[in-house]
Amino acid sequence: MAKITRKKLSRGTKLTPEHVYPPLTSAASQLTSIAIEKEQMQAPLAPFRVNLTLPYLAGDSLPKGKITIPFALPPTQDFFAVTQNAAGGRDPVYSGGMPQIKLKSASFSFDQRGEPAAITSQFWGLAGSGTTNTGTYGYSSEQGHMSYEDVTRLDIQLSLHEKTQEYFGDTYPYNLENELWSTVIPGAEGYSGATLRANPFIQGDLDVAVDPFKTLVLTIYCPGLEDSSGRNLALPSIEVSLKFVCELMPRDTGETAVQNIPADGGSGDDKYGAKTAPSVTINTPAAGDPLEAEDTKGVNTNISTLDQQFQDKLEGGYNRFADVPPTEVIADDAAYEVIAVPLYQNMAHGGLSASPTFYATYPYLATLGGGGNVDVTGQPDIGAFDRRIIPIHHSYTIHHAMLAWNWTPWELLNWDGSGSRPVSGGPSSNSDAQQRANLLVPSADIGLHVGVGIGTGAGADGFNYEQVALLNITNPNNYGVGTPTSPATKGTWDTHLIDRITSTNSPPQGFIDDGSGGGSIGSPYAVKKWNWELHSIPIVGGGTFGAGVGYNPQGKESFAGPGWTRTATRSNMQSTAPDTGGAEQWIEVRANLYRTSTGALLDAPYQFDVGSTDIKDKSSILVGYGGCYVYLICKKHLTK
Repeated sequence: MAKITRKKLSRGTKLTPEHVYPPLTSAASQLTSIAIEKEQMQAPLAPFRVNLTLPYLAGDSLPKGKITIPFALPPTQDFFAVTQNAAGGRDPVYSGGMPQIKLKSASFSFDQRGEPAAITSQFWGLAGSGTTNTGTYGYSSEQGHMSYEDVTRLDIQLSLHEKTQEYFGDTYPYNLENELWSTVIPGAEGYSGATLRANPFIQGDLDVAVDPFKTLVLTIYCPGLEDSSGRNLALPSIEVSLKFVCELMPRDTGETAVQNIPADGGSGDDKYGAKTAPSVTINTPAAGDPLEAEDTKGVNTNISTLDQQFQDKLEGGYNRFADVPPTEVIADDAAYEVIAVPLYQNMAHGGLSASPTFYATYPYLATLGGGGNVDVTGQPDIGAFDRRIIPIHHSYTIHHAMLAWNWTPWELLNWDGSGSRPVSGGPSSNSDAQQRANLLVPSADIGLHVGVGIGTGAGADGFNYEQVALLNITNPNNYGVGTPTSPATKGTWDTHLIDRITSTNSPPQGFIDDGSGGGSIGSPYAVKKWNWELHSIPIVGGGTFGAGVGYNPQGKESFAGPGWTRTATRSNMQSTAPDTGGAEQWIEVRANLYRTSTGALLDAPYQFDVGSTDIKDKSSILVGYGGCYVYLICKKHLTK
């Protein structure tokens, strides 16, 4: 859409300079002012996706067949604003220029093994078939097989809800609020076809407005996974992709405004992302000059000057080496982006519990001193570690990082307390408590360290990392002493809290002190907790940059992009030159769940329990069912 006002001509009107040259001058001015905005583009919106993955969903979920995943889509730092209200709380600020976000489509898929069949779960156990508790860990030896007869039971319900964030005043019990979208995929029509199946299922033509200051919660529910006869099913390798669109926005620029941004580029030295306009001159004839076509002030000559700019293409953004064009005219050349990073997924038993049975199947365990560990029952300072690596193919500026921590409980191990133990040897077989998980929430002496970094070194002469975001929290003990009414912050676990979410009718439970110091675990002191938490992972910063903007104090946005010789020099990270030297190749997300005091994570004490009872005997959830997520909220750039 053009932003040029011109005089309309009727047939036979005598042509004057006022008819021709003001519109041409206005067009040239928009080019030289780098003022081509999103409203003038054929595509003023850019898509982005929130891609969520789950290793499986089976009848061990609570409630059976249901799982939820929360996320948020906050504004980038240049549009993020909060004000204090009269009650002393916080209210979001919705500015007129804030880019709008809409949900446009949703897709869902799982692994059917390429067949019109359902997949049997680890809990498959037909009466009299001899298949119950015959496999590893007491699970069915029939798990992973195909059942053509049961595929019609796979009616899958999908929904997206929103809720007010605790950061903006939501209170216990932190329930979901408005349903934004829902659908049902019928199993008979969707998954049983011999030649045509809706896997992946895609629903498009949505137009759902999204509040950037609300928490969004995806729910997946398949009630047909459990069967009274033992024909129990699973949905392996679930993939959900939510496609959103957001209005285009200007890219980030400035040596003291963006960390790690290239100093130089195709437009010159010391630019730090700033744009250089082209030279476009319209020569206007003087009063009394005749209108010509081809001379230096001619109509065709001046129109050709503008045409040349369009023939050369309107430039903006970066190339794949984080280099900018010599000249640019596009003002809005950046778009919203979300990188969803799963952590602590694909557990052998649904989630991670403080029990040797669970530790025996989790591969990433180590002491805090860095040494390896085999015997999980005897090692001090044991931590549960995980990491993910995301290759960098284009440039981003990372504005926010958020952690979605999962407390969702799940069913106990598939063992009824009699007969042969699921794990018959090693450190996991010495007691009933280690065979079965009592799923409650831990409290004291638990710490979590989550970091986001950018790295270089693959096929290179140098190897190094640069820290981008960092969160260190301890002691998820959220209740005070006495009869429970609402949570109270105890320790540092909530110092960067954004939200708490109760997304099912089966949240975990915590036991609290009755006020006598005796550590009562009876009614009414067993209280429901919540399924999920959202925490801000602050962007590192400081030095010459000052403070950034976000839910909690943090640094300014950080650039990440593969460079070359001309873009190797970067602005500082905090107060020093970045260690990656302008050659970022990947983003890495790491997490370590550990014991804050002496001893193994297995032995972390139960909440308010002054006795010798260990966490393995009572409060057992370390990572909830299905794992956790880290979300990176970024700007991505027009790239060629």
